[in-house]
Amino acid sequence: MLNNLAELDALPCAVIVTDTGGAILFINQWAQTTFGLTEAAQPDRLEHLLPLAGQIFLQTHILPMLRSEGEVKEIYLQFSGPELTRIPMLLNAIKGMFGELACYRWVMLPAQHRAEFEQQLLKNRQQMQEFARAAESDRQILQTVLDGVKDVGILALSADGCIEFANTGAELLFQATTQQLVKSQIENWLSLAEAERQIFVAFPGQNLTQPDAGHSDFETLLNLTNGQQIDVQVQLRRLEPYQTLNALGFIMIITDIQQRKRYQALQNNFIANISHELRTPLTSILGALKLLSIDKKSDLTIPTRKLVDLTLKNANRLHQLIIDILDFSKLNTGKMSVQITSLELVALLQQAVDEQLYYLPAKHIHINFTPPSPNIQVLTDAGRFLQVMSNLLANAKKFSPANTTITVYAEIADDLAKVSIADQGPGVAEGFLPLLFSQFSQQDDSASRAAEGTGLGLAICKQLVQAMGGEIGYRQNADGGATFWFTAQLVRAKH
Repeated sequence: MLNNLAELDALPCAVIVTDTGGAILFINQWAQTTFGLTEAAQPDRLEHLLPLAGQIFLQTHILPMLRSEGEVKEIYLQFSGPELTRIPMLLNAIKGMFGELACYRWVMLPAQHRAEFEQQLLKNRQQMQEFARAAESDRQILQTVLDGVKDVGILALSADGCIEFANTGAELLFQATTQQLVKSQIENWLSLAEAERQIFVAFPGQNLTQPDAGHSDFETLLNLTNGQQIDVQVQLRRLEPYQTLNALGFIMIITDIQQRKRYQALQNNFIANISHELRTPLTSILGALKLLSIDKKSDLTIPTRKLVDLTLKNANRLHQLIIDILDFSKLNTGKMSVQITSLELVALLQQAVDEQLYYLPAKHIHINFTPPSPNIQVLTDAGRFLQVMSNLLANAKKFSPANTTITVYAEIADDLAKVSIADQGPGVAEGFLPLLFSQFSQQDDSASRAAEGTGLGLAICKQLVQAMGGEIGYRQNADGGATFWFTAQLVRAKH
């Protein structure tokens, strides 16, 4: 029943109410504006709004249909508009009541707007179909690529560590079918440390704002279906919620590293064995050369003595190379022993400086040592501490120009002693900084480089400092030159 004419007036479409004979009872404001009607020229019947053809169609088809079926839907008619124009409309009508009077309610929508809407809808549907075809094509390509990588297992995990997808490489690596992998928990397959377990525990309800939060690279054991375990390397990467429509939290890439482990063990054993085999005869050679070098009563000619000195120098270089290789091998295999004790910092630094005073005298390099406060105790290994200092001081002297100064000093802060060695050399090129503490890396790796070395010294220093609970780093001096620093834990005072 229609009683609230104000609501009909507010509708954004033409609404006309007639009695069952077609006499107009109500015309809303939108219809009056659309058809150009005025207060003085209001039509009294619906057919007066139609041209002759429309009037005939109304009487012969629309009204009989409305009387028999009670409604008509979306009949196309042209209405008369202002200044003899024609307005295409879609006509809808239904029986109803207007107060106590039976009526027909006529709702007219501009056919042009409907056609534009349908055209846009069709266009959008076609675009969606194209997007769906493109997405399916991309999915097929990605699936082919993922399944083609048969030596790497790729898993998609939910936020709590449930496997949602596994490629063919994962099936081969795990020796399991997709059905066995999907919907199983990753912790059933991998031996996860507590830190890795916490990633899955924390992720669902935690806002991980750090750039590397939810990211982890580690080595562990993979549990196969036959009960065996193999060494694998795992790369875990967190997915942002907006990056996937499904409830996926992580991508995990798993690589079999058994062969690499075997090669590493063979390499380390070979290096250790060959180094020991070389060091034994070299020790005898060095002893003989040192005796010849210090024997002032021998009848060696000056050229011969120079040759002995040169040979001794090169033998010492070879001896240091063997020591570096052995140390590096021990550090890599975890066989390097570190005995942490409480030691006086000033005494250690003074000993390290004193040991360097007699090397490279021709360059006239001065070492300026500023002792820290006395009685500062650090937790360190005396031999390894001196080894790090010797390496850093030797590097500083190697790269320093003649007649320059190397400064050694220590700073105390936050339960740490920070030891720094600053030189006046060329410093480190910015492009080489990422490789500075890598093994076998040298800024000048050409055969004709001025400074000799194996590229192992800083890598050994880094591992030794870390083994003693400290950190090591580098910074460029404001006035040129390089400063290498490392830290050692202070002995906490007893209260």
